Amino acid sequence: MQNVASVVAFAASAVQLLESESESDSDSDFDEHILMTILRKPKYKKCRVNNFVRDVVEHFSEEEFRRHFRLNKTTANTIVTRYAESEFFRSNSGTGRRNVPANEQMYAFLWFCANKDSYREIGTLFNMSESSFFKCLNRILDFLYDVSKTIIRFPDSTAEKERIATDFRSISGFPNVIGCIDGCYIYIRKPANKIRSTYVNRHDLLSITLQGICDAKRRFIDVCVGSPSRIHDSRIFSLSPVSDELPGICHGKYHLLGDAAYPLREYLLTPFKDYGNLSQKDTNYNLKHSQTRVKIENCFGILKQRFRQLTRLDFFRVERMCKFVLACCTLHNMCIDQNDTFNEEAADPIEPDETRSSQIPPTGPSGSQSTRNAALRRLGEVKRSEIAETLMQ
Repeated sequence: MQNVASVVAFAASAVQLLESESESDSDSDFDEHILMTILRKPKYKKCRVNNFVRDVVEHFSEEEFRRHFRLNKTTANTIVTRYAESEFFRSNSGTGRRNVPANEQMYAFLWFCANKDSYREIGTLFNMSESSFFKCLNRILDFLYDVSKTIIRFPDSTAEKERIATDFRSISGFPNVIGCIDGCYIYIRKPANKIRSTYVNRHDLLSITLQGICDAKRRFIDVCVGSPSRIHDSRIFSLSPVSDELPGICHGKYHLLGDAAYPLREYLLTPFKDYGNLSQKDTNYNLKHSQTRVKIENCFGILKQRFRQLTRLDFFRVERMCKFVLACCTLHNMCIDQNDTFNEEAADPIEPDETRSSQIPPTGPSGSQSTRNAALRRLGEVKRSEIAETLMQ
């Protein structure tokens, strides 16, 4: 009641000032600027944590650091050093704002990735405004996009391909595999200025699809993200740049492993469809295929467990969603390069509902394109049968 009375008294005094001004324009004691100053919302300084990195984070034990950031101190310091030496780092020095060093910017970003915290919570912890963290976020996303070109890539040399193929062969004996491909949902909020139904998946939830290819170490060698999850996996694959590059990468010898959602090709082998009449040779092939291909499921599981923001992205623009997912995939590879392994209990494969293998496939092409696809499928069938015979020996 006292607050209400004070507000009423303040309003009454303001009205009296306005009335006195209208009655006597010659009254120079009252100025409109004074009234605006009275009515202006009083400024206040927001309370934030000072020196959180210096006084708290740098004193974390290795276990505490890993619990909060989902990676090791050594890995984080390597990323900070690389960011500080890049052209994307800006410390705000000379702009009148608080100087934010590279380690604070990167720690704030890694904390944001590893936890479901908002811009406001990150700003409170790391003593920066929401707008400052937003700018840091954009700079780090640009930095990780730039380094992803060298970190996420297919093997170039024959020696690299042979090394990856050897790693895959040691799993179940499947020969000449240089990668496993699959897609998973990344749940999102409705993007700004977009139609909701465009991004609705078969669970009636909004998501985009992350198509990933990984090696035997569960390290991404190619990613494609941004397609609405309404689109089938085979269609996303045909639209991705890697679909045109694979014939030249595999050279007829090597191949990827994919589930039944993908088209059978000489460079992309899928399992035999089980209609209840599979031979022992086909069943054994499917078993070896599944034991090898599960690496990409593990890879998605580790990615989502390590970077909890991926459980649901709250960005408004699809472009920023895609850059953030790509940044997480890049960090995932950097962790593996630093031997920063994740808890095996958290590396379980993602649930089958996360994939799109049970979606209704798109309508097939017609005419000459259909004839070409039939020929490519026949080459894949021949190669698959040869490998099935080899695995039985």
